[in-house]
Amino acid sequence: MARLVTARHAVSTNPLKSSAPLGAALAYLGIEGAVPLLHGAQGCTAFGMVHLVRHFKEAVPLQTTAMNEVTTILGGADQIEEAIENIRKRADPRFIGIASTALAETRGEDVAGELREILARRRDFDATRVVYAATPDFDGGLQDGWAKAVEAIVSALVPETAQRDPDLRQVTLLCGSHLTPAEIEELVRMVRAFGLEPLVLPDLSGSLDGHVSGNWSGTSLGARRWTASRWPRARSARWRLASRCAARRGSSRTARWFRRRCSRC
Repeated sequence: MARLVTARHAVSTNPLKSSAPLGAALAYLGIEGAVPLLHGAQGCTAFGMVHLVRHFKEAVPLQTTAMNEVTTILGGADQIEEAIENIRKRADPRFIGIASTALAETRGEDVAGELREILARRRDFDATRVVYAATPDFDGGLQDGWAKAVEAIVSALVPETAQRDPDLRQVTLLCGSHLTPAEIEELVRMVRAFGLEPLVLPDLSGSLDGHVSGNWSGTSLGARRWTASRWPRARSARWRLASRCAARRGSSRTARWFRRRCSRC
């Protein structure tokens, strides 16, 4: 016989476990050789990293710009440049994903403009792809930060192309934040069972699946690898078809973004 149990404590949600910067950091971990960088105070990144490490039982390469009282008032452009330089020296990543926090967004800092100026001036950063997504803690939750990070990755790393793939064997999978690494791995297995080649973004099935690497690395391991020869195919006719289907089936912010990006919708 079923028994109704009444909870005696108030319902509460820890905002840290569902924050937008945390969702963006998860999405950035879906790229191989990546280091997520949170633009904010050191404590914001420390608590988020503890949560991810306890959940996935893995070492998570989460970094911070470590803004203090002075940079909070005067601006954190120097902190971003210094953080990118230090990460390149210590971990040598192929990709750095920057996500803002409430500290920088409340001040109204133009992080995107400052980052463009830094990358134009520091030509030694050309070997590392740097992507920025505005993800304040007070705007949306984990799924919104994930969506903004995916939009930033596609806009920055995938160029437009009119070239069609002659074999039409690639299937682009844009995974949501609700999918676990095991579920993504199963989706990849089903796509390959039909003789097709999946392109997953973000791909957590290889970076946060509990595997132990033989060599230590300060970046994400086993996720989607960025290569100039493969990614341009993602926004060809097949990419537009996949994005059009996703846009027509949903009414979320990501679906509306796909409608704007797809000329046929």
